[in-house]
Amino acid sequence: MSQSLRRVLKMISKKVDKLKLSTCNIKHLSPCRGGGAIFCEADKITNYELGIGMNIFKGLFGRKMLITCAGRTDTGLRREGNEDNFSVVPDLNLYFVADGMGGHLAGEVASRIAIDNLVDFFSKERMKRIIGHPQEIRHQMIQAFIRTNEQVMAMAATNEDQHGMGCTLIAGLIDQTTIHVCHVGDVRCYVLTSKGLQQITTDHRWEVTPVIGREAGDKGSRSFPGSNVLTRAIGYPFSEDPEYHSMGLETGSRILFCSDGLWTMMDDQEIGRILSSALTPEIAGETFISRANAAGGEDNITAVVVFLGG
Repeated sequence: MSQSLRRVLKMISKKVDKLKLSTCNIKHLSPCRGGGAIFCEADKITNYELGIGMNIFKGLFGRKMLITCAGRTDTGLRREGNEDNFSVVPDLNLYFVADGMGGHLAGEVASRIAIDNLVDFFSKERMKRIIGHPQEIRHQMIQAFIRTNEQVMAMAATNEDQHGMGCTLIAGLIDQTTIHVCHVGDVRCYVLTSKGLQQITTDHRWEVTPVIGREAGDKGSRSFPGSNVLTRAIGYPFSEDPEYHSMGLETGSRILFCSDGLWTMMDDQEIGRILSSALTPEIAGETFISRANAAGGEDNITAVVVFLGG
């Protein structure tokens, strides 16, 4: 066993001793199906919500590779509540981030529904059918987003308090040495390899008078001339399919899924430095939250970080 792996296992062991679910305010508990995962602690003092996990996968995923992951979400310094949600399913190598909008907590409802729906959709049985088949993975990811969108719109239509709610959404799936990503909105996925840092998602936003819109300081906004506006989001009819990408990975690759509350607070160079220098995904997540808040913490901040080991 390598020294780096020993350090990771020691950290995980300490976290096991620390987790006491009966004393934690858990926002979202993702299913951990047989992979020996540790997931989800909410720290009442810092208001950080944390999930960490580890998987040495083989068989279903074809070859041995250590993957460690961690997620954090934080309210930031300007918001009264946190409308972001995230989930990781370490034994299936699935990662989700949603950034809600709609005001009056409707955004939190939308992002939670979206995350729950994706977790339910990508069951272990479904994953067994699609792993190793890139085109089927693409098809299933797009279908999952379409179904999620229909559910959020249906709920919004039947509840006046939730009218207009929605969220941006990203899903990542690692199949052996390939990452598959599907998203709508301005949530991002970055991949760091030996070739450098690459943003593999496109921001579905522009600066015009919108139909769907959001301006810094007002997550419930829908139409503000000159503000950042979303051209695609969960909770609104899709004019085209969700965006899908796949990319080859290598041993040592590092991945970040994040809401715009993170990437609007720092440039890509800083994101790359944090990913490359952190000893563990948990440390990287903590650093992203800290740096975003130090830069102003204008929005809710969520980071899900994944390291591929040897």
